[in-house]
Amino acid sequence: MVGTTEDKPDPDAVLAAFGVPGRVVAMTPVAGAWSNRVYRLTTSVGVYAVKHLRNPWNVARWLEWLDAAWTLEARAHLAGIRMPEPVPNPADGGCVAWVESVAGTDPIPVRVHRWMDGSALPPEPVGSEVAAWAGATLATVHGLQVTTSDRTIFPIFNTDTADQWPELVSKARAAHAAWAADLWELRPHAGRIAELAQEAGSTDEPEVMCHGDIDQKNIVLAPDGPVLCDWDVAMPLVPRRELADVALSLAGWRHLDVAREVVRAYRCAGGAAEEIHPADLGPAMSTRLDWLAFNVERAIGTRSAAVDEVALSRRLVPELIRDVPRQLAVALRWPEKLAG
Repeated sequence: MVGTTEDKPDPDAVLAAFGVPGRVVAMTPVAGAWSNRVYRLTTSVGVYAVKHLRNPWNVARWLEWLDAAWTLEARAHLAGIRMPEPVPNPADGGCVAWVESVAGTDPIPVRVHRWMDGSALPPEPVGSEVAAWAGATLATVHGLQVTTSDRTIFPIFNTDTADQWPELVSKARAAHAAWAADLWELRPHAGRIAELAQEAGSTDEPEVMCHGDIDQKNIVLAPDGPVLCDWDVAMPLVPRRELADVALSLAGWRHLDVAREVVRAYRCAGGAAEEIHPADLGPAMSTRLDWLAFNVERAIGTRSAAVDEVALSRRLVPELIRDVPRQLAVALRWPEKLAG
């Protein structure tokens, strides 16, 4: 279904649920959010970011995942990592509260953080200062050694998207998508990414809770430096694999000097100096294929989405298709490029 609409949280209900003082002055949408809805809530005594949490992937144990991610976020905040200050739900100390909607429909799950002024990073390779900060921050997060008692809460990397690539292309062709032929040309690349993911999955290595989504869209440049946002998809990962993905993501998968700086800063801050192999990027690249398929389905109308989400997906899909061959080529040469 294409073009669905949805309700928004009642701002007075948000204040009450999170014990936020003052009265509501205004609540306005914030552009740029991809998976959730974000609002700037101005009260008579302060400003807050309100996130309307959604589950666009239809993850079965989504709320349990959020609770586990909150454990890492709270620990990271106590450790002094630069991030928006989270506001816990005073009822149970968790991060989520269900509040009334403006239209009076079903309750809406929301989170609240204190608002932090700053500018979004452009989707380009970051500068050396941000790269160094990111590497050191990542080492600190990994060094917290937060673990989970139930790994089954979180998704397991799989090759379903690559395995079902012909079906995805068939849907795109049936919808007369202009890029359906380009999607078909990615067939061998999807297969190679699946092989790398399977190789990584064949090893049994220790995992710790990781942020899980450090890239340009989740870093804000505040007046006094970078800030790491959006901890909601934190999950257990092999630290070396998150490092490889973050380094290349911040490098735009092309400026390898930026990737080297992330790795250098990570190791200088106490992160493990382990050798990185192409297979270490397999799980992250497989997730990127999932993201491409997700946006294909939104763009052609086989996955429910709001009007603005459909427009975003139609803009993203050609870019994501172009990225796959280049990123795979870099991943396969990663050790050589890192050394250079």
